[in-house]
Amino acid sequence: MKGLRAAGLSLLLVCCGWVQACNRSEAKAVAMPNVQVVDNHGRPFSLASLRGKLVLIDFVHVGCPSVCTSLTSKFGEIADGLGAELGSKVVLVSMTNDPEHDGPQQLLELAKSSDADLSGWFFVTGKSSDVNRVIRAFGLNNDPLPDGSPNHITRVFLLGRDGHAIREYAGMTMNSQQIVSQIREALAQESAS
Repeated sequence: MKGLRAAGLSLLLVCCGWVQACNRSEAKAVAMPNVQVVDNHGRPFSLASLRGKLVLIDFVHVGCPSVCTSLTSKFGEIADGLGAELGSKVVLVSMTNDPEHDGPQQLLELAKSSDADLSGWFFVTGKSSDVNRVIRAFGLNNDPLPDGSPNHITRVFLLGRDGHAIREYAGMTMNSQQIVSQIREALAQESAS
């Protein structure tokens, strides 16, 4: 019986460690690749042009009634919480993970229906190869679901001014107010360096 309890306790400790590892907000050593995309107005947009600002990036697609709608809503709350820092010090990027169907016009409609502040929140698309290069750079999978529909990517990344990820979030459980606080902390830390 003692051996069984010890084995159960060991299994519990391993599981707790696994859960803690999955919930860490520290990001992997990833960086935004220098890729040319297209913004929601159909203009070329270089991701490298974002260097010098903090970037919060997620991956969504138009027509997604659940996961993407929730992520977009949370980004809206974050944008509101950032106030004047949005655009001047911090930008939000919502990149489609379904570029074959989500062109600039569809993304602009999504932005407008979300009341997005387009002065600091960019909705971008591009060639499938370029979009997938960005998604893979963050260690994510963009394979279609078994029914052929676009994947649901729920990971969100905060990038420092150098384009490297400094935090990673589980998008569906992230707290918008906490993210705003962490963005402000990162701004203060980077200003002090």
